[in-house]
Amino acid sequence: MIDRHHGWNKSFKPLFIGLTISLILTMAAYHIVTRHHLPPTLLMWTLLTLAFGQVVFQFIFYFHMGLEEKPTWGTYSLYFVIAILIIIIGGSIWIMSNLKYNTMPGG
Repeated sequence: MIDRHHGWNKSFKPLFIGLTISLILTMAAYHIVTRHHLPPTLLMWTLLTLAFGQVVFQFIFYFHMGLEEKPTWGTYSLYFVIAILIIIIGGSIWIMSNLKYNTMPGG
């Protein structure tokens, strides 16, 4: 699907493919939620899977991740953002659980 040698970065083909896949995944998520096809737990996991798939496709088709010979600044920036997000989300969950334990009776 990805061709490094035939103008992948200079055409609208990856943008159109990425837009089409993103729209399909978004419409699938909308349809699943509005039609109440799945029980709540399965719905959550399905939406998380669709969201993760959309992120992966957008990294490939819009940011051209995985096309470089060796890691570039874009890849390093992505790793840094992921690390910061893990620290922020993990720290927030840790703080909230400690607050619940320390402030709620019978916690």
